Amino acid sequence: MIKQLVLFTFLVTFFSSHLFAEEANQLKALQNYKQQYQAEWSLLVSTLDDNRLKHLFVVERSNEYRNLSMTVVSTHYCNGRPSGTPKNCGFVCVERLDENMYTTEQWVTFKGDSSGQVMTEAKACLKLEVRGKSRKKGSVSAIFKYRKSYIDYKSAVDADVLFNEFLNE
Repeated sequence: MIKQLVLFTFLVTFFSSHLFAEEANQLKALQNYKQQYQAEWSLLVSTLDDNRLKHLFVVERSNEYRNLSMTVVSTHYCNGRPSGTPKNCGFVCVERLDENMYTTEQWVTFKGDSSGQVMTEAKACLKLEVRGKSRKKGSVSAIFKYRKSYIDYKSAVDADVLFNEFLNE
């Protein structure tokens, strides 16, 4: 009887440890991983989506800046002296409204009388002089646009400001 009891105890111990070993070698249910990985996955997906949306915004905003231009016009008058002596009425200029803007020769127009013209990427100027009792009139206009480097920089800054507001809400 003792032999049978020892044999029974041995079999119960052997099979129960074998059953626990079998359970240890099984895969955990997928549901067990959900909590561990879901937060990181959501963060990754939202970061990727955030970057995609930011990129779309930057492209749209860049196009807005590229299509933005400012036309500045100025008219200059010069009336001569009754004595008939020469009169220098000086320059009238149109200048960019923002240091990140520029103009080119193709975007500058001089009309009317002119005794001289000066043009840089920051401004365009018209000079008038008269001799005698004559009168002169001229005008200058220039289109100013933003530089590409500024557009790229400003569009990225605008995206950061906008998307940071989303995080702060």
